[in-house]
Amino acid sequence: MTLLNISHLNAHFAHSQRDFALRNVSLHINECEKVALVGESGSGKSMLAQLILRLSSQVSVQSGSILLNGENLLLLSESQMCQVRGMKIAYIPQEPLSSLNPLHKVGKQILEGYYLHTKQKYSKELQESLLNEALESVGLSKDIANAYPFELSGGQRQRVAIAMSVIHKPSLLICDEPTTALDAYIQKQILELLLSLNTQSAILFISHNLNIVKGFCDRVLVMKEGEIVESAPTQEIFTTPKHNYTKFLLDACVLPHKVESKTESAESTSHPSTDEILNVDSFSVGVRERKFFCSKWKPLVQDVSFSLSHGQIIGIAGASGSGKSSLALGMLGLLEIQGKMRVGKHSLHTPKDFRAIRRDVGIVFQDPFASLSPRLSIMEIIAEGLEIYQDTKTDIAQKVEWALESVGLSKDIANVYPFELSGGQRQRVAIARAIVLQPRVLILDEPTSALDKSSQKMVLNLLLELQKSLKMSYVFITHDLEILYHLSDKILILHHGRVVESGESKKIFQNPQSAYAKMLIESSLDLTLPK
Repeated sequence: MTLLNISHLNAHFAHSQRDFALRNVSLHINECEKVALVGESGSGKSMLAQLILRLSSQVSVQSGSILLNGENLLLLSESQMCQVRGMKIAYIPQEPLSSLNPLHKVGKQILEGYYLHTKQKYSKELQESLLNEALESVGLSKDIANAYPFELSGGQRQRVAIAMSVIHKPSLLICDEPTTALDAYIQKQILELLLSLNTQSAILFISHNLNIVKGFCDRVLVMKEGEIVESAPTQEIFTTPKHNYTKFLLDACVLPHKVESKTESAESTSHPSTDEILNVDSFSVGVRERKFFCSKWKPLVQDVSFSLSHGQIIGIAGASGSGKSSLALGMLGLLEIQGKMRVGKHSLHTPKDFRAIRRDVGIVFQDPFASLSPRLSIMEIIAEGLEIYQDTKTDIAQKVEWALESVGLSKDIANVYPFELSGGQRQRVAIARAIVLQPRVLILDEPTSALDKSSQKMVLNLLLELQKSLKMSYVFITHDLEILYHLSDKILILHHGRVVESGESKKIFQNPQSAYAKMLIESSLDLTLPK
């Protein structure tokens, strides 16, 4: 039986200069069916999801209908829609940390929607029973109810967001990229949880990752620039795609592979450590916890040791919270360190020592939108580092133009601002800013996790090209093991701030020794190991 039926829907942004619109969108979802809505960032997926729930006042509907059990949601008043939201259709957001209130405990937030809809007073015993049932349904203990969102891990926060959505047992769950910011192990847990909830609710699963959709959904809808260009059963989409855009999305799932030339391979075999550019030995990163008149060293990462030779890529993997980004900050001298670190001939012990290698070690951050100043133009952002080293204006202009060309961007965008660019373009600008000083080592902290698959592939191809042309070495930090399988020469796996496994990438993927490494590799949804 059809649960949701959208017919010939046309909508656009009212009072906006944007010409983007949903065009002639038609789809249906049956009871307890899992339907995927896929497409690149900006294709209109989230806009459609918000329009179903009428969450955005900026979207104006020109024609069409949205029927839920035969009732047109577009004709309901706001008070009537309040009874639909949460009770009949629930929404699971992409980033639970920003959607949960940091000032209220988790238990209160889960029950809040229940109070709003039922408008009844319940005894403490009944409240506890409802809360425990909701937490149990998403695999959380009742102790979580007294915690604040910032005290939970990414996976726990996502489970809390799901608990808030399913407490009313809605007939339709709209999941807007629910696994995008999570590591493979947590992704697998969340998908298994959603599958267990599918017995009582239909699911509209929004994603840009076709590999995740493949083993989860019954049907796939492909959206491009506000239009659904293809709709078919999941198996058919993957075996016989008809539309060129669907083929493009499937092709984007095949990541580039680092190819080592025969000369480089021979050199690395005969001279394995003569060209060592970075060496980290018994390296720990931490913070000082100050209480009254004393301070205590609190380690975030402990006893890390590795070396990096010229032209190599070392991958640093681990689940969220394992200490990957803390290690990167320590290697830049931005957190207190203990142990030994050497870049070229420079031994680094104190923050002052790091000034000598600022040009030699660059970094590309995870979220380009957050790491690029909204007040500066692209020219000013890229030129900032050059100005610190007192390059002349003529040199600065030439180097910025070179950096933009190196990352495949036109010099015409030098005068625009970050908000005017797409996610892929912003990440290219972040890379241009990092390479303009021509560093010998580039630290890449989750550089593709905020991007869709096509932009991710584009950025990875770019990084491989830049490594060849500029002869850089990479420290590639990610929770996506598929990327490291294709790109890295060595791999280092962190767990709770400690190295549990390290060595050559191929050997670890084919025969991991530690239980944690085995669990991560088995959980990696997109990874295909050689047979």
